[in-house]
Amino acid sequence: MEQNNKKTFTIIEILIIVSFISIFSFFGIVNYYNYNEDIKLKNEAKKISEVFNLTKKRAISSFLYDKNCLNFSGYQITIDSSSKKYEVYFGCNQNYSKIDNYSLPQNIFFTTQAVYNFYFSPMGQNITIPINNLRLKNSSTNRCIDIFIRDKAIIEINKSLFSC
Repeated sequence: MEQNNKKTFTIIEILIIVSFISIFSFFGIVNYYNYNEDIKLKNEAKKISEVFNLTKKRAISSFLYDKNCLNFSGYQITIDSSSKKYEVYFGCNQNYSKIDNYSLPQNIFFTTQAVYNFYFSPMGQNITIPINNLRLKNSSTNRCIDIFIRDKAIIEINKSLFSC
Protein backbone atom coordinates (compact mmCIF):
# COMPACT_ATOMS: atom_id res chain seq x y z
CA MET A 1 0.00 0.00 0.00
CA GLU A 2 1.19 3.41 -0.83
CA GLN A 3 0.87 6.19 1.65
CA ASN A 4 -0.35 9.56 0.54
CA ASN A 5 2.38 12.07 1.51
CA LYS A 6 0.64 15.13 0.14
CA LYS A 7 0.85 18.09 2.48
CA THR A 8 -2.45 19.93 2.63
CA PHE A 9 -4.21 22.28 4.99
CA THR A 10 -6.89 20.95 7.27
CA ILE A 11 -10.24 22.67 7.51
CA ILE A 12 -9.34 23.94 11.02
CA GLU A 13 -6.17 25.60 9.76
CA ILE A 14 -8.09 27.30 6.96
CA LEU A 15 -10.77 28.53 9.40
CA ILE A 16 -8.10 29.96 11.73
CA ILE A 17 -6.45 31.86 8.85
CA VAL A 18 -9.80 33.20 7.62
CA SER A 19 -10.66 34.29 11.19
CA PHE A 20 -7.37 36.19 11.54
CA ILE A 21 -7.87 37.91 8.21
CA SER A 22 -11.44 38.88 9.17
CA ILE A 23 -10.39 40.32 12.54
CA PHE A 24 -7.52 42.35 11.07
CA SER A 25 -9.76 43.61 8.27
CA PHE A 26 -12.39 44.74 10.77
CA PHE A 27 -9.88 46.75 12.80
CA GLY A 28 -8.37 48.19 9.65
CA ILE A 29 -11.75 49.41 8.41
CA VAL A 30 -12.64 50.95 11.79
CA ASN A 31 -9.29 52.76 12.00
CA TYR A 32 -9.62 53.99 8.43
CA TYR A 33 -13.11 55.38 9.18
CA ASN A 34 -11.85 57.15 12.34
CA TYR A 35 -8.89 58.56 10.42
CA ASN A 36 -11.22 59.98 7.74
CA GLU A 37 -13.47 61.53 10.40
CA ASP A 38 -10.44 63.12 12.09
CA ILE A 39 -9.30 64.59 8.77
CA LYS A 40 -12.80 65.95 8.17
CA LEU A 41 -12.73 67.68 11.59
CA LYS A 42 -9.27 69.20 10.99
CA ASN A 43 -10.28 70.41 7.52
CA GLU A 44 -13.37 72.14 8.90
CA ALA A 45 -11.25 73.92 11.55
CA LYS A 46 -8.87 75.02 8.79
CA LYS A 47 -11.78 76.27 6.69
CA ILE A 48 -13.11 78.38 9.59
CA SER A 49 -9.62 79.80 10.10
CA GLU A 50 -9.38 80.71 6.42
CA VAL A 51 -12.79 82.45 6.51
CA PHE A 52 -11.65 84.53 9.50
CA ASN A 53 -8.36 85.44 7.84
CA LEU A 54 -10.01 86.41 4.55
CA THR A 55 -12.66 88.50 6.31
CA LYS A 56 -10.02 90.27 8.39
CA LYS A 57 -7.94 91.01 5.27
CA ARG A 58 -10.97 92.38 3.46
CA ALA A 59 -11.73 94.71 6.36
CA ILE A 60 -8.12 95.87 6.75
CA SER A 61 -7.82 96.61 3.03
CA SER A 62 -11.31 98.20 3.03
CA PHE A 63 -12.30 95.92 0.19
CA LEU A 64 -15.73 97.04 -0.98
CA TYR A 65 -17.93 94.07 -1.75
CA ASP A 66 -20.54 96.56 -2.95
CA LYS A 67 -18.82 99.20 -5.11
CA ASN A 68 -21.76 101.58 -4.60
CA CYS A 69 -21.18 101.76 -0.85
CA LEU A 70 -20.20 105.25 0.27
CA ASN A 71 -19.94 104.58 4.01
CA PHE A 72 -18.10 101.27 4.52
CA SER A 73 -18.81 99.82 8.00
CA GLY A 74 -16.61 96.72 7.84
CA TYR A 75 -17.31 93.01 7.89
CA GLN A 76 -18.97 90.69 10.34
CA ILE A 77 -18.79 86.94 10.90
CA THR A 78 -21.78 85.39 12.66
CA ILE A 79 -21.46 81.92 14.12
CA ASP A 80 -24.77 80.26 14.95
CA SER A 81 -23.86 77.03 16.68
CA SER A 82 -27.44 75.79 17.02
CA SER A 83 -27.94 75.77 13.25
CA LYS A 84 -24.37 74.56 12.55
CA LYS A 85 -23.55 77.47 10.25
CA TYR A 86 -21.43 80.57 10.02
CA GLU A 87 -21.93 83.54 7.74
CA VAL A 88 -19.97 86.54 6.49
CA TYR A 89 -21.63 89.95 6.20
CA PHE A 90 -20.59 93.16 4.43
CA GLY A 91 -21.40 96.43 6.20
CA CYS A 92 -22.46 99.60 4.46
CA ASN A 93 -24.01 102.49 6.43
CA GLN A 94 -24.15 100.20 9.48
CA ASN A 95 -26.42 97.81 7.57
CA TYR A 96 -24.96 94.34 7.12
CA SER A 97 -25.77 92.12 4.14
CA LYS A 98 -24.91 88.44 3.96
CA ILE A 99 -22.28 87.68 1.31
CA ASP A 100 -21.14 84.14 2.25
CA ASN A 101 -22.84 81.25 4.00
CA TYR A 102 -21.09 78.13 5.33
CA SER A 103 -22.55 75.02 6.95
CA LEU A 104 -20.77 72.44 9.04
CA PRO A 105 -20.73 68.91 7.61
CA GLN A 106 -22.80 66.11 9.07
CA ASN A 107 -21.54 64.88 12.47
CA ILE A 108 -19.51 68.07 13.13
CA PHE A 109 -20.84 70.83 15.36
CA PHE A 110 -19.82 73.65 17.71
CA THR A 111 -19.83 72.52 21.35
CA THR A 112 -21.24 75.78 22.76
CA GLN A 113 -24.80 76.66 21.87
CA ALA A 114 -24.88 80.39 21.15
CA VAL A 115 -24.71 83.05 18.45
CA TYR A 116 -21.45 84.99 18.20
CA ASN A 117 -20.84 88.12 16.13
CA PHE A 118 -17.26 89.02 15.22
CA TYR A 119 -16.85 92.57 13.86
CA PHE A 120 -13.98 93.76 11.68
CA SER A 121 -13.96 97.52 11.20
CA PRO A 122 -12.40 99.24 8.18
CA MET A 123 -8.60 99.42 8.20
CA GLY A 124 -8.57 96.93 11.09
CA GLN A 125 -9.00 99.76 13.62
CA ASN A 126 -11.39 97.87 15.83
CA ILE A 127 -11.99 94.13 15.95
CA THR A 128 -14.68 92.75 18.27
CA ILE A 129 -14.05 89.20 19.48
CA PRO A 130 -16.90 87.94 21.72
CA ILE A 131 -15.27 84.56 22.45
CA ASN A 132 -11.64 83.48 22.26
CA ASN A 133 -12.11 79.74 21.84
CA LEU A 134 -14.29 77.76 19.44
CA ARG A 135 -14.48 74.01 19.84
CA LEU A 136 -15.59 71.70 17.05
CA LYS A 137 -16.72 68.18 17.83
CA ASN A 138 -17.18 65.18 15.59
CA SER A 139 -20.04 63.17 17.08
CA SER A 140 -19.02 60.02 15.18
CA THR A 141 -15.69 59.73 16.96
CA ASN A 142 -16.30 61.93 20.06
CA ARG A 143 -13.15 63.87 19.23
CA CYS A 144 -12.70 67.64 19.35
CA ILE A 145 -10.40 70.34 18.06
CA ASP A 146 -9.96 73.84 19.47
CA ILE A 147 -9.72 77.02 17.43
CA PHE A 148 -8.19 79.89 19.40
CA ILE A 149 -9.01 83.47 18.41
CA ARG A 150 -6.39 85.86 19.77
CA ASP A 151 -6.19 89.65 19.77
CA LYS A 152 -6.52 91.20 16.32
CA ALA A 153 -8.30 87.99 15.24
CA ILE A 154 -5.15 85.92 14.97
CA ILE A 155 -6.32 82.33 14.57
CA GLU A 156 -4.51 79.31 15.99
CA ILE A 157 -5.72 75.74 15.55
CA ASN A 158 -4.78 73.13 18.10
CA LYS A 159 -2.69 70.62 16.16
CA SER A 160 -3.92 67.57 18.04
CA LEU A 161 -7.40 66.17 18.46
CA PHE A 162 -8.64 65.06 21.85
CA SER A 163 -11.51 63.07 23.30
CA CYS A 164 -14.43 65.11 24.51
